[in-house]
Amino acid sequence: MTIYQPYTYLIGWTKYNIWYYGVRFANYSEKDTANPQELWVTYFTSSKYVQECREKYGEPDIIQIRKVFLEKEQARIWEHKVLRRLKVVDWKD
Repeated sequence: MTIYQPYTYLIGWTKYNIWYYGVRFANYSEKDTANPQELWVTYFTSSKYVQECREKYGEPDIIQIRKVFLEKEQARIWEHKVLRRLKVVDWKD
C-alpha cells in the first residue's frame, strides 16, 4: 500500500536554465495516489511544458522533492506561495 503524501518538487535542465516547480497530490479515492517515491519513476508531472522540454532536451538533471505534506491543500498553498515569492509570472525567460 502506498502512503498518501502530497509534495512539491523542482525539475530543471541546468544547461538551458529551464526550471519547473510543481505540486503533486491525488484524492484518497483515486487509484493513483501521491507519494514522493513515484517522482520520475512512475510520475513525470502532468505539465505539458515539462513534456515538451523532455522531448526537446532529454531528461532533466535536477529532480528534487522540495517539501512533503499531510494534506493536499497544504501542498497547493505552499506551491502558490513559492511561485508568488519567486514572482515567476513576471519572468521573461
